[in-house]
Amino acid sequence: MSAEAENGQLAALAPLTPRESRPGTTVVVGAAQGIGAVVAQRLAAEPWSERVVLADLDGDGVGGVAAQLRAAGHEVDSLRVDVTDAAAVDALVERSREATRVAIVAGMFFPTPALDVTRDEFRQIVDVNLHGAYFVAQAYAKEMAAGDGGAIVCVSSIAGRMPRMRQVAYCASKAGISHALRVLGMEAAHDGVRVNTVSPGLTDTPMMRTVAGDHAAVQQMADGTLEGFRPRIPDRRVATPTDVADAIAFLLSPESDHITLQDLVVDGGELLGR
Repeated sequence: MSAEAENGQLAALAPLTPRESRPGTTVVVGAAQGIGAVVAQRLAAEPWSERVVLADLDGDGVGGVAAQLRAAGHEVDSLRVDVTDAAAVDALVERSREATRVAIVAGMFFPTPALDVTRDEFRQIVDVNLHGAYFVAQAYAKEMAAGDGGAIVCVSSIAGRMPRMRQVAYCASKAGISHALRVLGMEAAHDGVRVNTVSPGLTDTPMMRTVAGDHAAVQQMADGTLEGFRPRIPDRRVATPTDVADAIAFLLSPESDHITLQDLVVDGGELLGR
């Protein structure tokens, strides 16, 4: 094809225009600290977030995040929610039935060896990371399906794809939520509901700092030198909450309108680079 003909073809194409962004209510569950607090800040700044509703088991913490966002000019509500409490989840949905975008970041983690984990500890982690996260997603998917659709993103983990030392319950819970939400997404897709997950690798958060002690120790994990954690991260750095928040924002945005049932891995190449 000649350059002239090719230019003619290009000229005939419709000009690119920004995807339509339907403003509405955005919900962040697990927004009091760490990844969730950064996600709340990131999503509040999006043009499609007219109103943001923040929820967390730590009522004071999530209230503080909400106050900061209000001071920055955003319309924000917050409430204390235990995702394992059906009545609390119902109350959250009642206050945000119109939500068109939901980020589920709530999670729990205990670094216990597989031979030592107790039934209660295993149950606690699964109740939050699998049962709690799933039923929050289900509740909002029902509302979206009855309305004009929407998008749901839940934070999973590469621990749901690969075994991790001292994380038996966590690995099981994250594998479970990833697959459960794919099924939910398959069944809700015809009603205009998109469901995706984001799977971070090692991320510098308060929860991880509790395990590792400090940032220097967390960074050592990237070099594979900290006992109990020996990941190999090809890009040689630990993820930040902002890395994860950016991925969530993309999957909730109009730019991802044709993306559903996917798990976006944010791990610096760790999963495939081992």
